[in-house]
Amino acid sequence: MTTPPQPPPDPYGQSQPYGQQPPAAPAFFPQQQPAPYGYPQQQPQGGPGPWGQPGVPPFPQPPRKSRTGLIVGVVAGALVLVAGLGFGAYQLIDAGADAVFPEATHRLVVEKAVLDGEFTLNVDLSDTEGKKIEDTPDPSVRGGKAVVAQYRSEDDDMLVLSGMYGRLSSPGLMRGKIMEGAAAADGAEVVVSPREFEPEGYGITVECQVVRSHEAGLTTSMPMCAWGDGNTAAVVALLRQADLSRDAASLDLEKVAEETAKVRSEIREPLS
Repeated sequence: MTTPPQPPPDPYGQSQPYGQQPPAAPAFFPQQQPAPYGYPQQQPQGGPGPWGQPGVPPFPQPPRKSRTGLIVGVVAGALVLVAGLGFGAYQLIDAGADAVFPEATHRLVVEKAVLDGEFTLNVDLSDTEGKKIEDTPDPSVRGGKAVVAQYRSEDDDMLVLSGMYGRLSSPGLMRGKIMEGAAAADGAEVVVSPREFEPEGYGITVECQVVRSHEAGLTTSMPMCAWGDGNTAAVVALLRQADLSRDAASLDLEKVAEETAKVRSEIREPLS
């Protein structure tokens, strides 16, 4: 009787019973050894694995896009849009009737820090975004100058200021128009309607709302407040990291109104 032929030895020298398949070849990439206890497991570098298996990307994912431009655009744009929104009411003002414009006694300045030093100046945009405001004709303002600035805290919270100073004939009307201007910005909508507050000890009415803005895949709910007096008008948006995940209706507008009044007291100064 003839002895059947023997199968060839496997790659490791072991003989296989006749009719059985040899073991799979070694993996294309070397197997990862377990890391010593207490050390993180290292991941292999490189592109996709063999035969279409997913691999680890060789470069870190890009950081998320900043919200800074989104917020500055809405806040600064609120004042740019004021003239067009309110022109129907302002055209009743006689351009030659100087008596309707109060005397210039105060101005706004871009301080190095606001809210008792919690926020420090990150960038002064008065020469860029501010010029857009100054170049927009507004018959309710004489001698208008604009200030626009962005501030940051140590916790990476953000405060954006956009204001104007000069001789304002209708400061209360302007305050409301600033709120409308923010809502009219591209991609913005009011999700909490404007409310008026009178923060104790400041002698000023502050109007606040929450605006949700969508741009470049980012959605941001911004509490913002505005004031207007005979010489100054401004809007302040205050975005805290702790508020990003909160529902817009739960944001504390009364607190933001008090903080806005505090900012006003810090950046509004006498001319003499």
